[in-house]
Amino acid sequence: MMTRYNSKTGHNLPNDNVRLQSNAGTALIITVIAMFIITSATVAVLFLTANALHLNGKQAAGATAFNIAESGAEIAALWLKTQPSPPDVIYAFDPFGGKQSLDGGHYQVTIYPDPDNATSYLKTFRIVSVGDVHGSTKTIEVVVKQASFGRYAYFTDKETSSIGGGAIWWKAGERVDGPVHSNNRNGSNFQINYNGSYSPIFLDIVTGAGSSITYSPRRPRDEATFKRIFADGSKGFKLGVTPIPLPESTDVQKSAAWGSSAGFPSTNGVYLRADMQGGIYIRGDAGITLSTDTDGNQKFTITQGTKTTVITLNRYTRTISTSGPMGSGSPTSATSLGTGVIYCTGHITSLKGEVADNLVVNGEIAVRSSFTIATDVNAGKTINITNNIYYRTRPDKTRDSDDYVNLAAGTLGLVAKDIIIDSTAPRNLEINAVCMAGGQNTTSGSFYVENYDSKTPTGTLTVLGGIIQKARGPVGTFNSSTGQTSTGYAKNYSYDPRLVVNPPPFYPTTGQYERLSWRLLPN
Repeated sequence: MMTRYNSKTGHNLPNDNVRLQSNAGTALIITVIAMFIITSATVAVLFLTANALHLNGKQAAGATAFNIAESGAEIAALWLKTQPSPPDVIYAFDPFGGKQSLDGGHYQVTIYPDPDNATSYLKTFRIVSVGDVHGSTKTIEVVVKQASFGRYAYFTDKETSSIGGGAIWWKAGERVDGPVHSNNRNGSNFQINYNGSYSPIFLDIVTGAGSSITYSPRRPRDEATFKRIFADGSKGFKLGVTPIPLPESTDVQKSAAWGSSAGFPSTNGVYLRADMQGGIYIRGDAGITLSTDTDGNQKFTITQGTKTTVITLNRYTRTISTSGPMGSGSPTSATSLGTGVIYCTGHITSLKGEVADNLVVNGEIAVRSSFTIATDVNAGKTINITNNIYYRTRPDKTRDSDDYVNLAAGTLGLVAKDIIIDSTAPRNLEINAVCMAGGQNTTSGSFYVENYDSKTPTGTLTVLGGIIQKARGPVGTFNSSTGQTSTGYAKNYSYDPRLVVNPPPFYPTTGQYERLSWRLLPN
């Protein structure tokens, strides 16, 4: 330590000034260090804040670009839906002609037709939408496919009876496992009588274009009562949805069966095409019985008056053989299973029997047993079901889609002006098929029981597939106080989810598209 000298005492004294100077220097150093630390921390905070703001800005731009891309994909899907028919193109195209402005950014859409569209009845498209904003870009891919009416367990255009025009009710004890929809046309209303119901009638969503449902004995007042009707309680139905128009009745099935839109036969009989272009074409009224032989091949026994023709579809060789009379000029064999459409210009006076299994090899469907049986809807031709129609192997939607029973089970679609359960049908009747009665351009068309108000003893009508009709047809009567069936059938309807992806061939479409997949693509 530096000192100073006291001349009077002769002692050395501390140099306080030096000490003060030393302390001041130390304080200055500490202050400088502290300021450096504070400045560094401030710079770091500002740097982190700037980075955070930049990152937040990028995230916000990315989120906006994502939303724009997704909106572009939805707009393109809506564009497809509004077209009178699916675009008949083989190359990728932009339906909007370049970038479109949206939310301060842009989207650009490209639609890619599936390579198999040329030979597929239900068309598939891949939509790629690119959204960009402030230098951030996101790309969304959506794959859509035309939707078949096979997606519904039950669908009606209007609720009033096609026989007499009165109301038709759903009742306690009935069961509908699958989507239900009503367009509520002409002021008709959905009617539910839940007297005596202890378990839900509807196990899936019920939608209606109308604004209300008519309940008996009264509108449910609590969730417990709603659950006696809908499995999801008060969330089990949705009203005021957009109506879904029935398809117009056309000659699509007729041409698919004949293999051409011209040159149809002029004399009654059963006709084939030698190549894969057609199916089975029947001119005149006929009865049809489906069966399988010992090898599991599908057989159609077609009766016209005193004439009986048997057509066998060999699922191993994929060839067609016949026995019995054929129409004038028709080949007696064919080299393929064809389109899978059986078309009758007249009434199908009797339909019953067993649908053969698909041929499954190594866990894959090698040959499908899938058919559509149709009549001339616009000419008012009908299908009379006289006995059970069933799949040799019943599918089970509680199992995986690749479970053997779901791979093996065949598929069947019926199309007619009216589909009628014949008075001779058994007490308990099973129908494995999706059934469509009528169309947008028909004045009526129903699925109904011929003697619904007198058929006894009562039984259950089990449908696996679906019922789609212009106007509701009656299948039985019941006691409104107890919910017990009085005549005809109680309903047990289930949809077949396999038909959403693989409907019967040339089965009518809803005019909408099902989303098969969605994903965010890497930039």
